[in-house]
Amino acid sequence: MLKLKHSRPLFVGGTRYCFQHPEHANRCVKVLRPDRTGAARKILRKDFKRHLPARFLDDQRKEIKAYRELLTRASETLWRYVPRYHGTEETDMGVGIVTQLMRNADGSWPKNLEQILVHGTSPELDAGIEEFVTAVGDLRILSRDLLPHNIVAVKEDAGYRVMLVDGIGNAELIPLSTWSGFFARRKTQRKIRRFRQRCAMLLPS
Repeated sequence: MLKLKHSRPLFVGGTRYCFQHPEHANRCVKVLRPDRTGAARKILRKDFKRHLPARFLDDQRKEIKAYRELLTRASETLWRYVPRYHGTEETDMGVGIVTQLMRNADGSWPKNLEQILVHGTSPELDAGIEEFVTAVGDLRILSRDLLPHNIVAVKEDAGYRVMLVDGIGNAELIPLSTWSGFFARRKTQRKIRRFRQRCAMLLPS
């Protein structure tokens, strides 16, 4: 079992803590924050979802399921836009999702689009975003939402590698988009339109 509880996380997201793997410096371990478990979220719900079993509100479970589905059609191309998945490990903070830990070419941590776009964009970043958007559609990378703070821009020698690092998975109670390529394409295109709108809103006027 990995001991994480007394370690300092590299990043704190809206749902998870992200730790550097104690045994693999190029991997991270994502665990749910105690206030964002399925059981904790169930208590706070005011709609019909409060009557569902806690597992239906567990984002960790949803992301593991999404990664396993991606593995059935994984390729090196896919791992350019989603961190490579290394399975799960038990930790003292619950089940951990283990993925590739991304760094910029100079060794620094990449920033997410929400952090970057408020300061403007560049031709290199625009090209990276367009490449990412095309891949999301072509590879049917499902996400609960394409939120700029869940998408990082990794600085490489020749430009930016834009990647979805959180929010991977299907939020549908009946996962039609997982079962059907037709529904997956419709859903991803809808999310791409919203993503573009969110990015535009972040840019300085």
